[in-house]
Parts: sequence; C-alpha cells; structure tokens
Amino acid sequence: MDSKEQSEKLKNYEAQYASYLKAKYFSDKDIYGGKIFEEKAIIDGVTIWASSEPGTKSYADPLAYWNEKVARSEPQTETTTNLSNGKQSSKRSA
Repeated sequence: MDSKEQSEKLKNYEAQYASYLKAKYFSDKDIYGGKIFEEKAIIDGVTIWASSEPGTKSYADPLAYWNEKVARSEPQTETTTNLSNGKQSSKRSA
C-alpha cells in the first residue's frame, strides 16, 4: 500500500468516527433513547432547543440519571397513618 491509499483510508475512518460521535453525543436523545430537549423555538429561521438539564448528563452518570428519571415519573402521594394511641398521626410521602 502506498501512502496515498493509507491517507484515504485514514480520512475515511476519521469521517466514520466523527459521524459516530456526532450521532451519539450531539443527537436529541439521551442514553436511554428519551428526549433530551423539552422546548423548541424557531427564531429568525434558527432552531433553538432548550432543556433544564445538560444534554450530556445521561452519559456522565447513567445510574444517577436513571434514578432521577424514575423518581420524576412516579406520582407523589401522601398517606396518613394513625398510631395505636389515636392521639398522633404521621404523614409520609410514598
């Protein structure tokens, strides 16, 4: 193989790798396939995406991101438990 062929091969690999990185880290999906952005606005022909969290959060700490995502999706309910003496009650969120 001459250097010209090697140079072309290297350029091809670099282009494929750049495409892979863009698709992985600069898409509108998080690591679990959910949407990263919450709002979309078009101003003067420019699309602006907005989110309350950084787009790379799911990649930086996937377990913590998953736990927060599950915690946000579960409804918070409040239950009241009467104690045996009937004088006090305890409230807790489930």
